[in-house]
Amino acid sequence: MRFIICILFFSYLTINAQIDRGIIVGSQAKTQSSGKYHAIIISENQYQDDKINDLNEPKNDADKLTSILVSKYYFNKDDIIRLADPTRANILDAIEQKRKSLSVDDNLIIFYAGHGYWDEGLKMGYWLPSDAKKDSKSNWVSNTDLTLYLSAFESNHVLLVADACFSGGIFKTRSIGDMDQGTKRLYELKSRKAITSGNLKEVPDNSVFMKFFIKELEMNQNTFLTSDQLFAKIRPNILNNSSTEPLYGVIHNTGDEGGEFVFYNPSSTNAIATETQELAANLTTETKRSMKEDILVENKLLDKPKRVAIISFDNSSGKMSEYGDLGGPLRDMLTTDLKEVKNLTMVDRQALEKILNEQNLNNSKSFDQATATRLGKLLGAEVIITGTYFEFFGSLRVDAKFINVETGEIAFSVGVDGAREKFFELKNSLANLIINKLN
Repeated sequence: MRFIICILFFSYLTINAQIDRGIIVGSQAKTQSSGKYHAIIISENQYQDDKINDLNEPKNDADKLTSILVSKYYFNKDDIIRLADPTRANILDAIEQKRKSLSVDDNLIIFYAGHGYWDEGLKMGYWLPSDAKKDSKSNWVSNTDLTLYLSAFESNHVLLVADACFSGGIFKTRSIGDMDQGTKRLYELKSRKAITSGNLKEVPDNSVFMKFFIKELEMNQNTFLTSDQLFAKIRPNILNNSSTEPLYGVIHNTGDEGGEFVFYNPSSTNAIATETQELAANLTTETKRSMKEDILVENKLLDKPKRVAIISFDNSSGKMSEYGDLGGPLRDMLTTDLKEVKNLTMVDRQALEKILNEQNLNNSKSFDQATATRLGKLLGAEVIITGTYFEFFGSLRVDAKFINVETGEIAFSVGVDGAREKFFELKNSLANLIINKLN
């Protein structure tokens, strides 16, 4: 089921009479115009692993969606990142790029079409990017990866759309919202919603969901179309013409306040009420604002060149977090943030994962002095950073330790703690503490 958020979710596939989208597993300060519409459009057709069947339709559907957003709605082509057959790193880098550049008044759609997978044991859904391995989740994109990034966006409105198998796993609640408040009121409230092509089932490569999704966007003559209204219009047609059940609802723990993503059709000739004329004016206002910096200006330069690798942080809480694994996303975000620092070279995520898998080192508990030295030499890194996180009644503690590759010893450690809901502020603080120690 291809998953639109305007983030797309996972597509699953198995070959029968037709292909299903599922896999059977045996910086400088930035300014940005406010009120813009942005999109990340992802399609996965070709997979590097021969064990995963290629798909035929995601690219065509993603291209059609891109075209209608630019030609009819308030999207500029320059504000759309179009990813065809991206790797896991490509997807996360695109999301991170938008996270750092969007303002509160901006709007974002993330669309995904490709393979998806639901792990019943972990109660976790995944997208399968082009570099996914059927027998390893190391390059898959998890629900936790997505929800953490979605909660970090400053922009008030993010819509995830996924046309992929098992894409319904992103939800904790599913419902059609209350539209009585009026479009302007709904737009004033923060929204984190998703539309998916199905629940926890496989969906076909030739997507009925996308057929009606795109058709409704093309036929719409209203000036404003909320995500709730869009779903209400396409749902009966999809149910009547396929065996899949499309879903719409809130993405849990991402900061939704009951608002709605609003598609703006400036070419509409329909008269609009006085209350929505103000909304139209707000959407076209070109105001400028500075974006928040993850890395402090004084920390954007190391005294001496260093090459560093960050390993996933382990959960030391003794139980699974309701948010899922935080260690992998924390590692990825820190790696991306630290790339902004001059004289600091971060080991590429894909290269790191490859070596870790080859050495069977998937968490820091496996590390001893000899292991750290061997791994550092394989990666060409001088320092390895790893650590743990601990959650307790809404509080979060993260500790990072620095391993000197030459000696294999822990050189020093740093830690941050605070409210779990302040995860991204804690991550930023940790990144700056890491740079101070490296200096």
